[in-house]
Amino acid sequence: MLLLLPLFFAAPALAAPSQDNDDPPAQRGGITSVPAVNGRGWNLSAGVTTRFDTNLRRRDGGAQGWRVTPLVQGSIGMPIGRQQVFLGANIGRDYLFGDDKLPNRTRFAVGGGVNWRLGRRCNGQVAADYRENLALFSELAVLEDNTQSTRTVGGNFSCQVGGALGITGGITNTDLTNSRPAQRLFNNRGTTFNAGLTYGRPTLGQFSLSGSLDTRMFPDRQVNDGTTGLLVDDGVDVYSARFGYSRGLGSRLNVSLGASYIDVKPKPSSQIVFVPDIGFVVAPRSNFSGPGFDAAITYNSGNRITAGFSASRQVRSSANVGALFIVSSTVAADFDYRLNRSLTAGFGGSYLDNSYRGSVASGAETRARIKDNLWRVYGQINYTPIRMVTVGLEVAHQRRTSNPADFSFRSTTVLLNLRANFGRSS
Repeated sequence: MLLLLPLFFAAPALAAPSQDNDDPPAQRGGITSVPAVNGRGWNLSAGVTTRFDTNLRRRDGGAQGWRVTPLVQGSIGMPIGRQQVFLGANIGRDYLFGDDKLPNRTRFAVGGGVNWRLGRRCNGQVAADYRENLALFSELAVLEDNTQSTRTVGGNFSCQVGGALGITGGITNTDLTNSRPAQRLFNNRGTTFNAGLTYGRPTLGQFSLSGSLDTRMFPDRQVNDGTTGLLVDDGVDVYSARFGYSRGLGSRLNVSLGASYIDVKPKPSSQIVFVPDIGFVVAPRSNFSGPGFDAAITYNSGNRITAGFSASRQVRSSANVGALFIVSSTVAADFDYRLNRSLTAGFGGSYLDNSYRGSVASGAETRARIKDNLWRVYGQINYTPIRMVTVGLEVAHQRRTSNPADFSFRSTTVLLNLRANFGRSS
């Protein structure tokens, strides 16, 4: 299913589910980080986000500070026959005040591709994306001067076979690097493969059976291969099989449920890891096998109220933490209420539990991570005086409890977001 972005808001923008800093949303979609325009048209948005943080560095006893981020984003779309070509980019800058050791850094992204269609039954996307930004993520041990660069290339497809059966598949390659020498140990690259079958009927809902493989390498981290004694690049393979079900219950309620089985295999399995500037260390690198799940429930009253709930347990790699992989469990809930045509209020919260496997100490993290959990609650209000302009205010509090305790922190943030949107389509 292709993700499309409306060019205009027919009603005031609802208070969106909130995540901290640049943390990704719980449910990702698409290959590129820039929106695709459908049809012949363009869109342009410009805005500035001002954020006050009582703990700018994300460490116990950290000092308060400000981050101001102006950002301009634009996309164009052009149909060529039955195919849809799109291209987008954004550019901005993070200005940080309150800590002289944190410099200002430019952020930008560029991406594009083709939303393709073949006959009446098959469609998909082929796309590429490149982005750079100061690493601003809640799982960081401490905020440092580190720019992250990510290159993504991939494609996916969906074909209908008969009236109810469908076939899906895709492949995505990513390459992620850190600019700070101490964090290059966390650089990783790899390819994700997925394929699946779907079966859907209006009266039954949609069933799906899918499988995936994420094969990932850490080129700046070496491991003894366990047989010859030679050093090879660290790596891990994550296999997953999932059974899913989704259905709309009436016109207002949608439910999506999934159960999966996850199998993780470090490669090689040797526990002798070479860490630059530290030397050879022993890091437990046992396999992991276990259940996973995902659930999402959304409700839209059609007038004033929207609500969402999501939960998941998954395995992922990270370019922010010195772990081979992370077993991550998340629960989140968001509620929005439209006060009138221009004003929308919302609140919500999330809980994230991370268990780090194959952890190593490094110059970036002097002690190996074992486990942490992050609580976050927020309230926000969005005001849309005219269709193209939105003003948002958000207050949030987050707390991370870590083992080791060195990485624990708590902070309160106040965020003001000003945004204007323009566009045209045909």
